[in-house]
Amino acid sequence: MGDFLQNLESNIERRDLLSPGQAVLVAVSGGMDSMVLLRSLKELSEKMCWNICVAHFNHQLRGRSSDADEKLVSKTAAALKLAFVAERADVKSFARKSKVSIEMAARKLRHEFFARTARDRNISTVALAHHADDQVELFFLRLLRGAGGEGLAGMKWQSPSPADKKIMLVRPLLDMTKASCWCLPAKIRFCFARM
Repeated sequence: MGDFLQNLESNIERRDLLSPGQAVLVAVSGGMDSMVLLRSLKELSEKMCWNICVAHFNHQLRGRSSDADEKLVSKTAAALKLAFVAERADVKSFARKSKVSIEMAARKLRHEFFARTARDRNISTVALAHHADDQVELFFLRLLRGAGGEGLAGMKWQSPSPADKKIMLVRPLLDMTKASCWCLPAKIRFCFARM
């Protein structure tokens, strides 16, 4: 097993993020980070016996690109023989009606979808692909907005969903950089090349 997968497995075990044999909803946007998380969890599931379901939320913010992401995630889930659930929403319209930023509207709708899907499938854990670079970005964003000490603490390895406190969000990549995703084992890199 490559260093990346060993680190991921170590994070999951040491921080008690996922238990052997449990069901997990993996949030997959179609970007590199979430695709790496999905393929890596699938690889580890052979040993850990996780029941993985893939969830994709189409924000409809980038036209054909948004639809292409949804298609890629659907195709990947099918190739990996995993259950797939998708939903789409007009985030811009929701932001206008709710008088919030597009970013906040997207976050709210996305988390509501993940929580609803998890509940419908009797899954208590949603895996997200946040990594160390996201953590640094969030720190500076909050610093610029004048957040206090607690606000600057950043993302946690696991936290309750903002849409349903009974659903736990886990971030197994939180101490890994985006660049480390390119150091994947050959088996996983090969899978990416075939998509």
